Amino acid sequence: MIGLLIGLSYGYPAIVGASTLVTFVIFPVWLIRGELGLFSVLLWIGYLFALQSGFMLGSYLGMPGDEE
Repeated sequence: MIGLLIGLSYGYPAIVGASTLVTFVIFPVWLIRGELGLFSVLLWIGYLFALQSGFMLGSYLGMPGDEE
């Protein structure tokens, strides 16, 4: 959902910023709590894929259509 909203409203710097922010916030929290494992890494990768796919869909929907 966040990726979709970013794709409709903003450009590439916003999606790069969101991905970087999530990475730099989540990884230290997992390390501090001692919960960094394979499942956590797969969860992080899945979140980034969902963020990117939502961004691509939002960018596609935000494009002006060919109205002939």
